[in-house]
Amino acid sequence: MTARRILQTARHLPIYSQFARPSVTRPTFFRFPFEHPPPLTNSLSTSHFNTIRTLSTSTTIASRSKRDPIIYSSINQADLVKKLLKEDGFTTWGFVIFRCTYYKDSDWENFMARIVGAVSEDLKEDSGLDLLDIFAPTVLEDPSFEGATVATLREHFHQWKKTAIREEEGVSEDYTPTSGRYRFFITVDQEAMESVLNTPLGGFEEFKLGHVRIVDAEWKWTHVPEEDSEDEDISEPEEFEPIEGCTEDDVGWMNIRWRVVQLPGFHKITEIDDWQAYYVRYPGIADIN
Repeated sequence: MTARRILQTARHLPIYSQFARPSVTRPTFFRFPFEHPPPLTNSLSTSHFNTIRTLSTSTTIASRSKRDPIIYSSINQADLVKKLLKEDGFTTWGFVIFRCTYYKDSDWENFMARIVGAVSEDLKEDSGLDLLDIFAPTVLEDPSFEGATVATLREHFHQWKKTAIREEEGVSEDYTPTSGRYRFFITVDQEAMESVLNTPLGGFEEFKLGHVRIVDAEWKWTHVPEEDSEDEDISEPEEFEPIEGCTEDDVGWMNIRWRVVQLPGFHKITEIDDWQAYYVRYPGIADIN
């Protein structure tokens, strides 16, 4: 990596301050309660009423968000990100982005404005704009990234992680975090960037069009050597069309809708079980909203 640009925190990005977004109707957002329940009839006993009241207010079932008591903490995105950071003792969140296209700097700035604007919008919806100060969509830049294989980008990511996790969080590179900042990363080539910039904003299309690539940095090819595959106890795995030489189903990366990659992606994709739950092999596009 001969060049690297770090976007320290999203709130201080000049591209964000110049970016105006139309309002968006979010396709899946639930508030509780949906309606007031009908009055209890006289046929209900006092003890039965007390049981219902106890269950409805029990914090063991679900707790209301302190940010917005109308909704539960379990569906408040700001609460979910904060919970991950608390578990790790971290202060920075957001997936790293590899810039793999250098045709126009202005296009890249517009792309980043959309990424940051989407996160800002979602955090505002959930009364979580305080998390924008510690949102760091770090951008790694080098012209050699253009056309590079995913395997090559993984090597660069691990080089970045060695120093970044220590400088940002004060822990060793051997530490295995709960959150995915040091375990997954995003790559953006020309085709992906154009798909994002061509997406209309302000409606459902914003959530259904445009994509980037998310990569599992810890993925390893589980190819069985030919001499081992002859063993009667080892069955031949199903083979798929090769992608960068890999014929397995899971190639360690997938395309994902740009609008959901940072949020809710950051709190939904935290470990290998999450990855397998959402994984879609290319040319499919994952939608985790």
